[in-house]
Amino acid sequence: MRQTPIRKCIDRFGGAAVSIGIHALVIIVLVNVVVFQTLETGREVEVTVVETDESPELEQELQKLDELPPDENLLVPDVPEALPDTQPDDFSNDAMDLAGLTVNAADSPLVMKGLFAGRTDAARASQLKRFGGGYGEQVEASVVLGLEWLAAQQRLNGRWGESWKSTLKNRQREVRLTSLCLLAFLAHGETPQSVEFGDTVERAIEYLRAQQNPETGLFVPLSEKRPVKGGEDLGVYAHAQATYALAEAYALTRAPALKRPVERGLRIIIDGQLETGAWGNWYEQNISDTSATSWQIQAFKAAAAAGIRMEGLDAAIKRAESGIAYLYKGGGVWYYRYGSALKTPRSGGPIMSGAMVLSLQLLGLKNNPMVMAGLRYMNDFGVTQWEKAWANPINKSLPATYEWYYNTQAVFQRGGSRWKTWNAEFAPMLIGNQTPEGWWRGPEQKKGEETLYSTSLCTLALQVYYRILPTFQALDVKPPKVKFDDDVIITIRTPDKTH
Repeated sequence: MRQTPIRKCIDRFGGAAVSIGIHALVIIVLVNVVVFQTLETGREVEVTVVETDESPELEQELQKLDELPPDENLLVPDVPEALPDTQPDDFSNDAMDLAGLTVNAADSPLVMKGLFAGRTDAARASQLKRFGGGYGEQVEASVVLGLEWLAAQQRLNGRWGESWKSTLKNRQREVRLTSLCLLAFLAHGETPQSVEFGDTVERAIEYLRAQQNPETGLFVPLSEKRPVKGGEDLGVYAHAQATYALAEAYALTRAPALKRPVERGLRIIIDGQLETGAWGNWYEQNISDTSATSWQIQAFKAAAAAGIRMEGLDAAIKRAESGIAYLYKGGGVWYYRYGSALKTPRSGGPIMSGAMVLSLQLLGLKNNPMVMAGLRYMNDFGVTQWEKAWANPINKSLPATYEWYYNTQAVFQRGGSRWKTWNAEFAPMLIGNQTPEGWWRGPEQKKGEETLYSTSLCTLALQVYYRILPTFQALDVKPPKVKFDDDVIITIRTPDKTH
């Protein structure tokens, strides 16, 4: 009988030696397939080493670290300030590439674990169930209806607003409206890749970006007139709101083309901070304004949450607390405008109390005495009901919706039993006064821009449950581990050391 080559090798060298040789050959083939084919095809090779019957002490220590509570200071970063910004000012040729970017972008962990972690579909549903007080489904339906109506009002160039003449105030109104409407979509977790609202979001982002002056960094021009007795220029609001909206867009998309415009917008806000620590109109007036200050702080919050660090930002954030204290009247009430140029300071009432309490909370000062006093004041004041709100002479336009926007966020950030009581009054009131078409408008308001203002702010108010995570609770949503069908997984088991 004829012997095979393997049989001859066994007879000549012995079975053990041949066995070793065959296994070595198999290993060489495997290495060739795994290593070289992986380099050619880009397949992932995952090697898992499993040590049996051994205590995973290191894993336990890492788990303890993961369970540590998150930093409650939501704005002030614990990193040194960056070096002076030396990037070129001309960003007009940056590619506005938003393709393939979603709210779950892998390089945006802050989206999943930071302030904006409630904006995914699953997290939004969880937050509504936890904090909605039984109104979760109605809230979501109302928000979507509002977004659908807003999307239908958007102009082809991405802006919101009437067909006004090209005047300074009209440009300011357009940027302000577009920023607020964009914020409402971003609050719902909508990005340029969203199925229903992706085009709406992308066009709004592109519009705002195109409005920024490449020389000054302003998103809107400011009027040349500078009255000394508390005059108003919408530009200080519109600029802050545009910076705010693009900062959130950058946090959710990580589109590189958005980072530079946000930084330039922040530079205006940082340099325009008054000696008091607050902000006024024109970024230079010596009269501090509570409403203007609140929008600048919200822009800071969004930029810090997006991971933006730049010279002067940390210092401006810290000084903002002094500005809020400067405007504080006492008893939980803030002045609307205050300064040496004003003979009679203007009180802000419950509208500005909510704005300042929320601002302090966003600065990480949730237990500040001013916060506690403001919450007590709002608690005594309560939720202003629809008819009463619009009957107030000062609520002819935005103040009523401002009150719901700010006060509801401030109470939500505090949480507890008071939130449950507040929500039971707030949610059905606002939902019940939405029209079947999806918009909100007070009896004294006009069609057009005032309806857009009210609808954007009411929609934002109803997104309070998930828009910014409360300071007492943080989601820990870990992005799923990505695997591919052709992954090669090698498990090497080490011998049991106990035997």
